[in-house]
Amino acid sequence: MQDLTDKHSLAQLKPNECVVIKDPLSDYLARVEYVSSSNLRSAHLSTERSRKEIPRRSILGAIFHRLVLEESNGFNLDVADINNGWTHHTINQFELQNIKGAREKLVQWSDKLFCRWVELGDTETSIYWRDDSGNSWRARPDLIVGDLVIDLKTFSGKNQKGFLKSPNRNGFLIQAGHYLESLKYLSDRPYRFGFLCVDLTAPFRIRLDVLDELQIVLAKELLSQAKENYFKKIVGVSR
Repeated sequence: MQDLTDKHSLAQLKPNECVVIKDPLSDYLARVEYVSSSNLRSAHLSTERSRKEIPRRSILGAIFHRLVLEESNGFNLDVADINNGWTHHTINQFELQNIKGAREKLVQWSDKLFCRWVELGDTETSIYWRDDSGNSWRARPDLIVGDLVIDLKTFSGKNQKGFLKSPNRNGFLIQAGHYLESLKYLSDRPYRFGFLCVDLTAPFRIRLDVLDELQIVLAKELLSQAKENYFKKIVGVSR
């Protein structure tokens, strides 16, 4: 995917325009004036999660995500590396062994298909756009290869049926709809969307759940509802 920052800047974005930037995650997260799928999911689902404590599975998933998509030297990291400023959280040796085991399984998965995807596709690329009403949005797909958008998800043993059958299914579909919407500002081609689910416990099961046509329709409907709820609850207006 071409970086378009030489042609546009965020400050110059007009309705129905977008910018693609290969920027650090910290920069992406700092641009809070652009609404993300996480913002939409929070407003839509009205979750009452404590802001004081992040679930352990989310911390381990974030570390795995970074090792897979950002750190080529990830296999050589030890607990001290991670706990001494590499992240804002700490892990133990057992957790790191599981993370590395899952990473190794993913590298070898399906005749190293994931590695070829990373080599040929675009990883961790930020998309910023304004819709026809001038609202500002952002998305950061984990991986785009060909016509397939992939989001990497981790779980620990219990969620064997996949994310599309989990209690948080609607939240995941909102995310999928949001990512697919971002890409329509870049290309007229139709895109598919899949969740690549990795178990962080042995034997480190891996499954790819690609949305079918009905699920994509539902994702778009949920996204529309999430936007409506966002503007009502956060912005205080109805669209």
